[in-house]
Amino acid sequence: MKKILALVLALACVLSLSVVAFAIDVNYAVDGDGEKTSNAPNKLDWGVNFGLNKTETLLIDPARPGTTFYVPLGEMTEKVGNTISWEDLTNGDYWKFDVDKDTNGKLVKKISLKSDATLGGTFKRSVFLKIELNDITDTDENKTTGTIEFKAKNDSTYYAGKKDQPVSGTGTPAVWEKDDTMKIRYTMWVSNDKVENDGNPDVGDRVYFDPDKNDTNTIIWGDDRAALTFEADDDARKFYARLSTSNMSDIYAEYGDPADADLWFYDFVSHPTIPATSKATLTLGIPWDEDDDYTPDPENCFIYEVDADGYLVDVTSKFSYSEDDQEIPGWSIRTRQLGTYIVSDTELDVAVDEPVTSEPAEVETPNSGKDIPNTGSSDMVNVALVAAVVSLAAAGAVAFRKVK
Repeated sequence: MKKILALVLALACVLSLSVVAFAIDVNYAVDGDGEKTSNAPNKLDWGVNFGLNKTETLLIDPARPGTTFYVPLGEMTEKVGNTISWEDLTNGDYWKFDVDKDTNGKLVKKISLKSDATLGGTFKRSVFLKIELNDITDTDENKTTGTIEFKAKNDSTYYAGKKDQPVSGTGTPAVWEKDDTMKIRYTMWVSNDKVENDGNPDVGDRVYFDPDKNDTNTIIWGDDRAALTFEADDDARKFYARLSTSNMSDIYAEYGDPADADLWFYDFVSHPTIPATSKATLTLGIPWDEDDDYTPDPENCFIYEVDADGYLVDVTSKFSYSEDDQEIPGWSIRTRQLGTYIVSDTELDVAVDEPVTSEPAEVETPNSGKDIPNTGSSDMVNVALVAAVVSLAAAGAVAFRKVK
């Protein structure tokens, strides 16, 4: 009996601790998996003015571009300002939700509500602001501001006797009146993450590189996926340094699949120019692991670059393969600008088909075989025919230019 009682007490302690551990924490932004995110600062900087007909403030500094994160507002059963529950505030039948973008609104893709969610390690139904930011390649921070508003559609007493009623109550005096508001004035400083000399950002990280002036600079992406080394002068400027290795489905469909080739991608987003005193050394690292089922011979691979029109250009001859001459094993090139490169285990057909052009057909003058006296009218007919041919040819050329 004592053992059973001890077990019950232990379980009670665990459950009580769980309630505390899984309560919503409005100070931390989370990602779609409910984990604390590095795409927004933690802790969040809230004001202390959240309530009916008041304006709260929210500062997010920094916020990472091209990301989505969730800002917790509270538990659904929690009452804001001890008057209105989030259950009612997030119900579109009672309150209208609106976002007014102010400064640099283009930085914000969308701000919406996510209610009845259990993100952030909580088992309690909670409400979040879902913030989606557009991508930018700037090396400086950008400020964006706006106002998030909850606005009452009717007095709370309006819903008395109706099938669906606010959980905050419908009696008198009214819990809220028509056109009452609750606002959040947000300020976000949107910036990419900074990487300095000898930095090691992950593949896909939205970063910019701030080089050491008058020094040798090195940056290695991911687990030796790519490396860049260059000598900087005394005026070396920052540059966007994001490396994407995501598959490009259109390239695979047009070039890879017909050749039954395996392709690996190295896309240096925005194709930055390197602030080097001379050409920088870029090394594309080995993209496969030694224990993979299939590992091509790196010295027999082909390398292509995507040109400005989206076509592939064979640049294999511009690269040299080495296992120990550079910072990482791989294929190296001397360049002033980073581009989009593709490593293939098979030679690809990158020939560009030339457009076919046709000459205008010759127009022959009909002849019955009889000699026609030269009255001068035939000359006029010939002139007219020539003019017609020239006119048709010109019209064809104009049409060709339009189609092209």
